[in-house]
Amino acid sequence: MVKTIRNTIQLPAILVKLSRNLRKQKKFLRNNIAPLLNQASSTNDGTLTAKDFMKINRYYGLAVPAILGEAFCRLRRKPMSESERWASTSQGIITGLFDDFFDDLNLPQNLIVNMVEHPENIVPGSSNEKLFLEFYLRTLKEAAHPNMIKQQFLLVNKAQVASIEQENLNIKNDRIWEITQKKGGDSVLFYRTAFDNLLAVGEKETLFQLGSLMQLENDIFDIYKDAQSKIATLPTTLSRVEYLRELYKKQIDLLIDLCYKMEYPKKQIRYFLDSVMPVINRGFVCLDQYKRLEKTSAGIFDVNVYTRKQLICDMEKAGNILSAVKYQLMNQY
Repeated sequence: MVKTIRNTIQLPAILVKLSRNLRKQKKFLRNNIAPLLNQASSTNDGTLTAKDFMKINRYYGLAVPAILGEAFCRLRRKPMSESERWASTSQGIITGLFDDFFDDLNLPQNLIVNMVEHPENIVPGSSNEKLFLEFYLRTLKEAAHPNMIKQQFLLVNKAQVASIEQENLNIKNDRIWEITQKKGGDSVLFYRTAFDNLLAVGEKETLFQLGSLMQLENDIFDIYKDAQSKIATLPTTLSRVEYLRELYKKQIDLLIDLCYKMEYPKKQIRYFLDSVMPVINRGFVCLDQYKRLEKTSAGIFDVNVYTRKQLICDMEKAGNILSAVKYQLMNQY
């Protein structure tokens, strides 16, 4: 009851701060990134797609600094510097471009590794590679710990290579979960390297867990796309929504437990959770939608029998926004 009261009191401030952070990052993108993207677009050889630019402006280039980056800053209780914003934004920008290396361009591993380790020596072979290298080099220039960025990026690459196993629909669920954890956990730790302060005791384990949870949530929302692409994820393979919900809840509980083991003041840990939980709680809204679908198919959830419209969870709908708010009020931390 006490936590529910706190959640109710804190909710307006949480939402206002989130909105303010997003507006600030959108302004940064308009003033600093848009001219560079316009230049890249004018010389595009076709390897940069409309989807790439959308990912930069609406997803990774926006959310990585404005949500994750600001959460890191609340945890340490120090505002984001201009250099950190540049580094974090640049990391967000290269995220989707890096995915293209695997999904569209099929670049050889030795080239990708060389790009990560020695970007200054690479002559780009496409517009995609050129934009990637431009912002990766900017990340390394702006960040206080460029070697840590390279080391962590190699782990991100390793996890991405492992995820190719998910194209085998006979892959075991234990292996899927292992890949999911590595892919998400190493990515969040990569985004953390943009910030000047070193990891506190317990922070690495906590952020790895946060990334695992966020990757699971991403897979929950992407269930239709992954099913159509014949990619095995836990949401595409499990036949009961309740199993997935129990796993999701268990991972949230583990995240909260790990948070309070970090060597940060409890007040700052709560602020950190206030920053990330509005994102995490969206997963429950999507699971509720899938549960309703399950009831229409004899209590068995089968992604192959539902339409795209039934599986896409639109978080811009008023009803879904209200449901997410409801789950935010139910937080137990």
